[in-house]
Amino acid sequence: MPRSAVSTRERVLRAADRLWGEHGLRGVSLAAIAREASVTKPAVYYYFADKSALLTAVVTSVLEQHGAALRRAARGATARERLIGALGYLVSARCNGPRLLRDGGVALTVDQTSQARGAFFRQFFSPVQQILDDGVRSGELRRVDTAFTTQALLNLVDPWTGREPPPGGRDATQLATEIVSLVVDGLAT
Repeated sequence: MPRSAVSTRERVLRAADRLWGEHGLRGVSLAAIAREASVTKPAVYYYFADKSALLTAVVTSVLEQHGAALRRAARGATARERLIGALGYLVSARCNGPRLLRDGGVALTVDQTSQARGAFFRQFFSPVQQILDDGVRSGELRRVDTAFTTQALLNLVDPWTGREPPPGGRDATQLATEIVSLVVDGLAT
């Protein structure tokens, strides 16, 4: 999309996401984000009151974009296939949102924290938990605490997310298949 067709607000969001993804929150000023977006610093403040407001907007926007793609990737006939698709997507995705929230560096208000966590829950956690719930309901998966299992799966995927290429010579689907096999089949022979 040509730069002129992208709104100023969107350019600022994209610039912040890219720079924070590369350098972290502490390593990037609002002035640097303004330069990257080809806008003035006052233009950044026109759309975002401060760095915490920009961070909240970046995280929620990025999670919404990736949430739609996660749902598309999680199509399959079985819970196992859907989990592999979802986790494979998460491994290959370039989504900085969850890491930016974890890394801190910017104090968020209670409302901003709630917005960001809500977006994470709706876009990442809930779709994976739904796959597990469906698998338990269909009898494909044994009865488990699906919220706990979802968190465990996301924690297993997290160290591999966004690394190019994933370590060990595996592609994202191979890595997701191994993680799903570990969780679904366990370690027993």
